[in-house]
Amino acid sequence: MLHFRMSMPFYLMTFCGSIMILIILLLRGLLKNRLPKFVFPILWCVVLVRLLVPFSLSSPLSINIPHTFGNATYTAEVTEDTVAVSGEADDYAQFQESPDVTAASILSEGVSVSESSASYGEYLTDIAAFLFRPRLLLAAAYFLGLAATAGILLTKRYRCVKRLQNRFLVEHNETINTMLREIGMGHIQVFTCDEIASPLVSGLLNPRIYLPTRMDFGNTVLLRHILTHETMHIKRKDNWAKAIMLASLCLHWFNPFVWIMSKYFSADLENACDAALLKAYDTEERKSYAMSLLSMAVTGNRVTLLYSAFSRTEIEKRVKNIINYKRASALILAFSTLFLICGTAVFATGIQAPFSSYLSSYCASSNCRWGCYVDITRDIYLGQNAQRRAENAIIDILAADTTNDPELMEEQIKASLAEVFGVEKSAFRVFFSLCINDEEKYAEYADWDITRDGDGSFFYQGEKIRICADELCGMHMEREGTIDVTIHRNRYGFISGVTAQHEGDEMFDGHTRDFRLDR
Repeated sequence: MLHFRMSMPFYLMTFCGSIMILIILLLRGLLKNRLPKFVFPILWCVVLVRLLVPFSLSSPLSINIPHTFGNATYTAEVTEDTVAVSGEADDYAQFQESPDVTAASILSEGVSVSESSASYGEYLTDIAAFLFRPRLLLAAAYFLGLAATAGILLTKRYRCVKRLQNRFLVEHNETINTMLREIGMGHIQVFTCDEIASPLVSGLLNPRIYLPTRMDFGNTVLLRHILTHETMHIKRKDNWAKAIMLASLCLHWFNPFVWIMSKYFSADLENACDAALLKAYDTEERKSYAMSLLSMAVTGNRVTLLYSAFSRTEIEKRVKNIINYKRASALILAFSTLFLICGTAVFATGIQAPFSSYLSSYCASSNCRWGCYVDITRDIYLGQNAQRRAENAIIDILAADTTNDPELMEEQIKASLAEVFGVEKSAFRVFFSLCINDEEKYAEYADWDITRDGDGSFFYQGEKIRICADELCGMHMEREGTIDVTIHRNRYGFISGVTAQHEGDEMFDGHTRDFRLDR
């Protein structure tokens, strides 16, 4: 099941885009000469979509993105509104009819759950208060950078357009008109201009071809290659792709990976354009085409994102590609198609927007030593009354369990929820904690020679316990005492052993130092 939302935060958009750029650059270095030239422009376009469109597409491949950064661990937090409970079958039926069963009623029956060590709401409030002022400064810096980048690019674009105003429309050159009609682009206007040194295409809604006045218009071979090349850019909508790339540069001006991407994106568009033309050329025609590129290349660097033009900085590489060009086999084309489909699917669904992982409240049953709650691992729509439906399914499992095996119950709960909601089992994550009353717990302690006096202090084999750490039931701590005890439990929640430490043992002395620091 896929779930689509337009809710991806900007910081995740740029983070995911950066990861995608690094991966494509690595693949480009390894597979550039082995894959068809159209593959990488398509992958770059997928990156542009990720950088510009705040979509979140959740799938079983998605990585879970938490709401906040930190290492906060969850413990069952009991409130009067968020606990579901079950006893015998009759009690469960009563629970279904009376939704007002609360944590207070559970505790009054003797069932105890460990309390949360910190309030999650207070934690979020503190984080928000801390980040509020820096976020204002970051926002101001971001928009200043965006305005500066857009201003620089628009200025360069304005200068280019101004140079192209000194142009002359080629209307009566029958050679040019015939060539354009032969390649199905007779509607394209061709201009000559004294201000440019190499052919180029400019314009989005009404693209036009501009040729330098100094060009030898009597060389029909050169003229055909140039017109075919430039019209191929128009057919492939390369100027639109570059305009979107410019928009991405403005929005992500602070990201060096996006600037690196812009360079390789332009080069890969040119290589793909060359490859599309070379399919129809034989070996001699390819050499002639390479010579045409060399003759019209511009010396030095040119801002090729502003329009499609020849540039000497990439010509040598392109000529080598032309000379070494081989038509891709059917197997390579099939592999490339599969590579694109899989790569696009992974890029689109790999990381999802932060979401609320909450599904069920803490559920417990008097028939079971364990209680649990369930989270979802990815952003999915589970329909109406999802929490109640999930809790009903969980309580059914807990109430019917006779094994006290949390691993078995976890598998049963996941399978039941997957059937209820029609999604994969891996979409759910189950958290168990031991859920027994104090009377039962202290009775187990007594079997291992751990007793409790009327003041609430614990003793082990007659020695007063300073720290009593139960692996599943929490910790009791006092400053007075001569022994530290750790209570070990097996997978079924029963005590399997007790470890005692006295003065001179490493852990005991470490606790002593901690007590002194607290003072």
